[in-house]
Amino acid sequence: IPHADGARSLSARRVRGTPSRVNNRYDRSITTFDPEGRLLQLEYALIAAEERGRGLTVCVERDGIVIIAFSSSDDSGSDVSLTSTESTSSNSDEEDLIFDTVTEDNPTHNSKIHRLSPTHLLLTSGLAGDSRTLALAFRRVVASWTHQNYGEVITTRELASEVGKVRHSIGLRPGARVLGVIGLLIGLDENEQNDDFPITVRMYRSFPGGRSDRCNVCCTGGGADANGNLARKEAMEVLTNMVSDTSSDQLNSDAELSPTNEEEELQRIIEKVAQVALNAQMDGSGPKNDTEDECKQSAKVDIWVVRASELQHESEKRNTLSFSSFHRHLGKASMDIRYARRVSSTQLTTAARSLIRTAPKIT
Repeated sequence: IPHADGARSLSARRVRGTPSRVNNRYDRSITTFDPEGRLLQLEYALIAAEERGRGLTVCVERDGIVIIAFSSSDDSGSDVSLTSTESTSSNSDEEDLIFDTVTEDNPTHNSKIHRLSPTHLLLTSGLAGDSRTLALAFRRVVASWTHQNYGEVITTRELASEVGKVRHSIGLRPGARVLGVIGLLIGLDENEQNDDFPITVRMYRSFPGGRSDRCNVCCTGGGADANGNLARKEAMEVLTNMVSDTSSDQLNSDAELSPTNEEEELQRIIEKVAQVALNAQMDGSGPKNDTEDECKQSAKVDIWVVRASELQHESEKRNTLSFSSFHRHLGKASMDIRYARRVSSTQLTTAARSLIRTAPKIT
């Protein structure tokens, strides 16, 4: 794969901060601390995850809906299968826009996103081989929990905790190393605030050392140097302020939003998330001699929207399930996953509107 103009890399010697050979012995094992109390193997894994990620990836969770945006792959043939897609061609701004949904019959083939189960999705940033290994570990935990140990669907919070233990144990095995990948686990979880539909989509972040945390806004990739750190910091500030302002407006408003207003608000957020990813791509990956218009035309992102959808809507069945385990209720639900590929800055409104429309799924 050719390196982009201005590609960034950090060596292990720069991480150690000294050229001395004496310090080499501190980065040979995950269990060996250096004199400053650092685990260098973990730092190398984090650098690989941020450096090898395909551009900046931004994720926002709002009201049980997760919105993802990242730079599109240059090789359209190896990214997402184009079967069962719909492209709009009413004008020149829309003729390359492709929409699709992820189902069992039409799974995702994206190298960054892995479908773990009908209720879980994994977004990765880092080494491709380590990403597949991490996805395999998630699938094994899901299968073991569902078919061997408990016979119930695992929640996203429980899955993140279990895989955190697996990631911690991987680095302790003889001859193994820490996986150089950051994983964002997106899936169905219990919603304690809604008794009518106690299922929501939540997002958890999994780090190389095994630590996992709950997050509403997350930015990964984009490089491990100062420019990459600055891009992630600026994106986090923009998206965090957007989520905080939206929450404050909802609290200050006495009347509930109508379905039309909710869709307009969601469309605005989708456009904002995608615009942040586009801005990072135009600022960090464009060649120096490209004009601003050329950068805008070449910068394209993939947008994903994930939400919960119940398979059985009958109230009698729901009331019956309310007396059983929440995991049983979880088994009656699934995720509605839609995406738009290769979206440019002039197509954001069209893509956002199409991703949230109430018409039947695009198949």
